[in-house]
Amino acid sequence: MSNLSLGSGVTLPNPSRGNRATQVGSTAHFTGCIVLGDGPGFRTGIESHLEAKAALLLAARPETGELIEQVLFEWYDDDGEIHNHYIDLVVKEADGKTVGYAVRPMARAKETYLALLARVKEQAIGQGALDDFRLFTELDVCPVELFNAKLFHSVRRPDCFGDPVARDTVGRMAGVVTIESLVEQTGLDGMGFRALVRLIRSRHLQMVRFERIDHSSLVFKAKEVCA
Repeated sequence: MSNLSLGSGVTLPNPSRGNRATQVGSTAHFTGCIVLGDGPGFRTGIESHLEAKAALLLAARPETGELIEQVLFEWYDDDGEIHNHYIDLVVKEADGKTVGYAVRPMARAKETYLALLARVKEQAIGQGALDDFRLFTELDVCPVELFNAKLFHSVRRPDCFGDPVARDTVGRMAGVVTIESLVEQTGLDGMGFRALVRLIRSRHLQMVRFERIDHSSLVFKAKEVCA
């Protein structure tokens, strides 16, 4: 089913591409839905706070092409009986690799669960469904990377007024400058900052240091922008 337009310039996100519908609500744990991807994007169901963090982090990484949740893989046990396993997150990377992620806190990653993942990993790679299958825990959450991923997500919608001004400003820049100086050149304050963050998200601007993005961050032009 294609995305739906409301006729007022607002387009609803596309439905989830997952093979299993995630819980809408729970009294026992965090559930929710976020929209990932460019344009209208896709609804992405999540069933834990850690899954939400993992989805935001993976979606923001430069190697990620697509991210899909709850992808079905059928595996077989020692008796040949088929079982369903839903992979929490699957990333189709820009280089063509497909990597699956099982998202679980370390405290719940018991031996039986890890043994199941090992079997699923072996069969998924052997059958060509995945190139790799990894366990994602709270130890994989970098606070700096998560801060920037949340920032990228919060400014993902384009701005028909601010974006052209930011592109023009960046097109004329040379060398290494602070985001604050670029914001001043745009004359758009917060609107200009958000537009510049979108250019970092699109890899037109690159950070000099790995740090939380703020006005004092140093950046340089990584590729030309179209005015």
